[in-house]
Amino acid sequence: MKIKDIILIVIMLLLIGLIFYIYSYQDGPIKLDIEGKIVTSKEINLDKYDTNIILTKGKEYTLKGSIKHSIIINSYKDVTLNLDNVNIESNDMGSIINVSTNKLTINLNDNTTNNLSTKGKSDYNSAIYSNGPIIINGQGNLVINSKQKKGEGIATKDNDITINNGNITITSKDDGINTGGSGGTITINNGNIDIDASGDGIDSNNTIIINGGNLYVLGSSKGGDAALDSNNGIIINGGVVIGLGIDMLEIPKSISKQNFIAENLNDTIKKDSLITLSDENVVLSFKAKRDFKTIIISNNKITNKKYYLYADNELIKEIN
Repeated sequence: MKIKDIILIVIMLLLIGLIFYIYSYQDGPIKLDIEGKIVTSKEINLDKYDTNIILTKGKEYTLKGSIKHSIIINSYKDVTLNLDNVNIESNDMGSIINVSTNKLTINLNDNTTNNLSTKGKSDYNSAIYSNGPIIINGQGNLVINSKQKKGEGIATKDNDITINNGNITITSKDDGINTGGSGGTITINNGNIDIDASGDGIDSNNTIIINGGNLYVLGSSKGGDAALDSNNGIIINGGVVIGLGIDMLEIPKSISKQNFIAENLNDTIKKDSLITLSDENVVLSFKAKRDFKTIIISNNKITNKKYYLYADNELIKEIN
């Protein structure tokens, strides 16, 4: 090989290396108008920071400790956050915000409790907001209190939300879980999910698919919203589902693999009533956490039998 050929190869390798360097160390896909500190450490102790934290590298981070600001993801690549007993309280916008369209994975570490709370008013009005898909894994606890104006619990604009596991409690001023814009599918595969929403409990501009888990979902007590609301349908394939609302009711699709009961009742059932669904035996029993008039119930015991719905041992509906 001639010397000039070797020189050309070296120059090309240097250029490739330079391009890779520039690509890897840019400060994210979009210019932010949000102030904060860029952090690249894989292990992040939030106690050490008194400003928004900005993550620009596509990699896996473990967060622990407390902060009264936001975690902002602005990366060209997918990002994974391992939550290890964090308390993130933002007075201005969401607690965790992914401004890129890349995937955000949140792992709830085992035996941890992670608290996200939000106040104020901003375009990022969800405790967890992402322009890209959201995936939630893990056996830990996630407690969300979204007190922003029109605050939502977990939301995307046009992308999917998938919950594979976790003990998730959401209190929100608007929807509990939402995929807006042109719509994304909300898929729940497992976990214990408790939602107290002032809007829709779970709202998809595409489809809601429930394959498993234990869900107790409350829609707005003022009306105009539902426990489960979608543009393209609700599909229940497994799990235990309780959805309570005050007026709106969307019937799950008949292609659901698990039987369900969806009823608009004649009278409003009061909060704290003991609700029981039975045939000859109790199929499902729970305490009403709010006044309700619409109900969706599903579990693997429901068949095509005749059922009876009771409130405090008083028959309120025969269901054929």
